[in-house]
Amino acid sequence: MSSIHILAVLLAVVAAADWLGRKPGGRVLGGALLVIVLAAILANVGVIPLASANVPVYNQLLGTLAPISIFWLLLDAKLGSLKQAGGPMLGLFAIAAVGTVLGVVVAGLLLGAPDWMGEWYGPLSGMFAATYIGGGANFNALAIHYEVYEAGNLYAASAVADHVMTVVWIALLLAFPRLVRGLLPKVDATQQADDPDAPRHTPGKPGLTDLAMLGALGVGAFVVSDALAAWSAGALGIAIPSILILTTLALILAQFETVANLRGTQVLGMYGAYLFLAALAAYCEVAALGALGWLGIKLLAFVVLLIVIHGAVVVLGGRLLKMSAETTAVVSATTVGGSTVVLPLVEKFGRPDLLLPGVVLGTLGNLLGTYIGFMLVWALA
Repeated sequence: MSSIHILAVLLAVVAAADWLGRKPGGRVLGGALLVIVLAAILANVGVIPLASANVPVYNQLLGTLAPISIFWLLLDAKLGSLKQAGGPMLGLFAIAAVGTVLGVVVAGLLLGAPDWMGEWYGPLSGMFAATYIGGGANFNALAIHYEVYEAGNLYAASAVADHVMTVVWIALLLAFPRLVRGLLPKVDATQQADDPDAPRHTPGKPGLTDLAMLGALGVGAFVVSDALAAWSAGALGIAIPSILILTTLALILAQFETVANLRGTQVLGMYGAYLFLAALAAYCEVAALGALGWLGIKLLAFVVLLIVIHGAVVVLGGRLLKMSAETTAVVSATTVGGSTVVLPLVEKFGRPDLLLPGVVLGTLGNLLGTYIGFMLVWALA
């Protein structure tokens, strides 16, 4: 199936999900969650390929469109949101990371993982801790270092379980305020009054000039951030995440009145978020776990228990720190999925003030996840 055919289906999924999400019955789930459900169903029944087939269009949507969408939304970000939300969210991020490590250790003990994981128990535990603190890149970093790919089906089952559970958890986080209603406050300290000095976008529908300028700025900033990240790693020996450079460029450009007056940032950001979710849903490969038999079931049970413990600790932390369900969900997303996963959540919750601190925390998790994973492997050894 060609990339253009796959993209046509994904675009149709986004259109259908948005339309259904505006209907009385669809409002219960919301457009973002419907995108995941519809795309996952189509991928698993074979209408579009699963992500395991290494589909280029999925990689482009996840690796290129998602960061550009974040850039668009950050053009309307308030720097005060980082100052006001950053501290409390950092505390909850630390609790979420502890919940992940606790989940890995407890799940391993309760399910007797040392017996059926064998010599790979330490490395696999470190991989799951790393990926649910900073995202999938950390999972692969440890897998390569410890050569876990030599474990055959055990490695394959781990990768599939990680992908499936990540998609499921993000879907649950989109419905988080409904699921934990009454357990967390409705409003938290991260919500702030409007800042009259913050850049504002001109109200009204975007015109061709607005869209053309935003497209040029988004793609241009993405190219520049990638180039600067590669240069800093090669010339300076400092690995600066490109998403952090992209975030900085967005905040600088947002201070210029010409950029601040552009219309359409929210629409383009939401559209990018929906396409990101559609591509992410293709990683939910249910049949692959079934094909791995009991090993797949054991790995899935391990990851489910891990995430349940992580979720319980995050909710407890949110309650102790008096964080709202929306803020708690965004913090959990920064650990489980990384920076890009924050995008659809802040759009779904109508909390643009959480995007900037969420991106920063996601980057922090990506930086720390690998180190924490290595430390856990050492501790379990």
